[in-house]
Amino acid sequence: MNIYLDGMFYRCSGVGRVFENLLSAFLEDDGFREIHTVVPAAEREPFLAQFPRPEVRPTFVEYGPMTFGDLLGKGLHLRTLRGAVERFFFPGHNVPLFLPGNYIVSVNDLTVFSEHFALPWHRRAGFRWLLSRAVRGAETVVTISETVKGDLVREFGLPPGKIRVVYPWVKETFFLPPSREVSPVRGDYLLYLGLRIAHKNVDGVIRAFLLLADEFPALQLVVAGSRYSTPDVVDRWKRDPRLRERMVEIPDPSDEDIRNLFGGAKAFVFPSFAEGFGLPPLEAMASGVPVVCSDIPVFREVYGDAVRYVDPVSPDSIAGGIRQVLRDPGYAGTLARRGRDRAGAYRRDRSVGSYLDLVR
Repeated sequence: MNIYLDGMFYRCSGVGRVFENLLSAFLEDDGFREIHTVVPAAEREPFLAQFPRPEVRPTFVEYGPMTFGDLLGKGLHLRTLRGAVERFFFPGHNVPLFLPGNYIVSVNDLTVFSEHFALPWHRRAGFRWLLSRAVRGAETVVTISETVKGDLVREFGLPPGKIRVVYPWVKETFFLPPSREVSPVRGDYLLYLGLRIAHKNVDGVIRAFLLLADEFPALQLVVAGSRYSTPDVVDRWKRDPRLRERMVEIPDPSDEDIRNLFGGAKAFVFPSFAEGFGLPPLEAMASGVPVVCSDIPVFREVYGDAVRYVDPVSPDSIAGGIRQVLRDPGYAGTLARRGRDRAGAYRRDRSVGSYLDLVR
């Protein structure tokens, strides 16, 4: 069959990682003759290097995700695919206003409606309209946790039978033993990995680190991930003299960078206020790194008893969880073993099989 798989979020946020995983999986299945996609022109070179296969039919455009070009102009291009593809698949909610055929849409989270997501009311209202239109018009809505499925039913009144939960998978490379020797950071450090945006609570990570700074004078904090805005909370905190030479920034890390960072991390800290799933902690767990994360429903669903839960609104609670991991090697080892077992439940084959059944 021929399919359209939207690539506007390529190398951008968790949706982009889902896109990469899906495209790789579809290329391994001989049931797809052509896979059409649209990708921002700024990512042309890395995309062609990563996906040089003739089955992939990319179109590179000068606009980015969730812009007028994405929501309006892209629809004109997709009309040229009428009859050439049997189904349109959007790993994100950026369904164009005019679409010539049946489509599947993924909704990975509703964090934009969280009180911790800083968005003006008019943009929030616009997002609600776009998302409502995307999910109501879809043939099937895919989401990545039972928690988000419940949110979609409550927010938009969707029938539960229209929503399919397919958990993301952890790449097999993260199950390979990481090497401390190749870590780009020397010494002991805590690791945060993710977008530098308000609802991820990077501010809480930094405040907790400062509470521990005197107790662990050799400890560093590594913040790996892209800015959402400039300046952001990390840029503002960099001016604090207590963080001089103790906070390390690694923007836009590759998978190899991330594996190497896991190799040297004493703990992975992820006290997010709201998530749809939370893949970075699972990648850390697969690599054998103990995880300290917020006590929110979706994390209870995904991580079970394999992490140290903390109150995300309390830097003292976050610091307490980190302290327990650093001070008690036995406890840290227990978390590491439980984490690897838990991450093993999110392997590739089951998720890929669900996606292939869905698009067929």
